[in-house]
Amino acid sequence: MPRHQSRAGQRARAVQKATGRTGTYTELLRAKLSPRGPRREPVHTEPARRLAAQLRADLGADGEETARRVDEAVAWALKGRDLRHALLRTVGDLAARARLRPALDEQAVDEVTVHDAALVQVVHMVLEMAADQEASAYLLRAAADVLDGLVGASHICNPAISGVRAGGWLTEPRMWERIYTTTAPAAVVAGAALSTMRDAARIPDEDDITDADCWFALQETARLARTAADLAARPAG
Repeated sequence: MPRHQSRAGQRARAVQKATGRTGTYTELLRAKLSPRGPRREPVHTEPARRLAAQLRADLGADGEETARRVDEAVAWALKGRDLRHALLRTVGDLAARARLRPALDEQAVDEVTVHDAALVQVVHMVLEMAADQEASAYLLRAAADVLDGLVGASHICNPAISGVRAGGWLTEPRMWERIYTTTAPAAVVAGAALSTMRDAARIPDEDDITDADCWFALQETARLARTAADLAARPAG
């Protein structure tokens, strides 16, 4: 038996030896490595559901359209997860991969508009409300958690980066930026998060280094958003 073989590999070899199956070792190993329980959802989907629910609770009919955008983004993320799992199960099956190709292509086309930019724009809207002291602590917390999930642990193929860069929606000249005059701690920190998000959007899309710079700025935005949510949750006085 090969040295340093995984336990799954050892089990697959044992089954092959005991049953006399003619299937290849790789097929047995793949069967042992198949998911045993429910597939994990993308980390930002649970807070995104909370965000949609809180938009409806706080804003009523005025928040319905925005909440639907969040719902569509969640549905896109879950569909993408299912497609990726399906693709993993078709290794070596060219016909099956070909059948999946149209759905994968369609998913890729909608990635920025339906998911990345949509969620980042809703988070930006909530931060603007918080800077005006018009967002509840629950709404601000949900938005901060969504942004934190989008920023994630790497700048590679990062949805938060593509979201702030999409279509140049956050790159207007600084002289046109709105100046917030509220002095409540949560509002001030939310305003700082907005400014940092705009700075991230202005970092040019040139190479891996500028992507990393944008990611670091978005990490700071997420920290500020979480801090604003913590401040908003504190009792007055």
